[in-house]
Amino acid sequence: MSPSRKTWIWIVVSGLGVCLVALIVVAGAGVYFVASHVRQESASSGDALRTFEQARARFSDQKPLVEVDVSDQVKVLRRLQDIPTSTTKPQTMAILAWNPDEGRVVNITLPFWLLRMGRRKIDLFNGDRNFDLDRLSLDVAELERIGPALVLDMRARDGQRVLVWTQ
Repeated sequence: MSPSRKTWIWIVVSGLGVCLVALIVVAGAGVYFVASHVRQESASSGDALRTFEQARARFSDQKPLVEVDVSDQVKVLRRLQDIPTSTTKPQTMAILAWNPDEGRVVNITLPFWLLRMGRRKIDLFNGDRNFDLDRLSLDVAELERIGPALVLDMRARDGQRVLVWTQ
């Protein structure tokens, strides 16, 4: 083998090694991000109710921005354009979900920089009935403008519950 051919082989192998290390770093960062922003725990109905009451207490006198009725239709209760601009900008969107069939409460906090990257589906429940944030058709820039707010308080007939707010 000529010396120039050996050099090219080392360059290709080194390049593949660097790509492999970069892939491992990106995967590790993804796992860390999810682990630090998604919390899931088993809970009884009573524990889940207390968790939701505590989260909802900070918005006790506030109606949510949108509502999902029993036929799964989204209804806007308060138009974002009608709400005055807040001096406090929210940093995260919090999602609290209860699935009585699996007996678990899921708590997700999404930073606004991630929400600004584009609409992504968030699948909170397995099976045929999924909660999809994209259905709410909310403008992230408007949510930032109005400051911390209760976005959604949904209670389904089958006992599932979802609470969404910005903080």
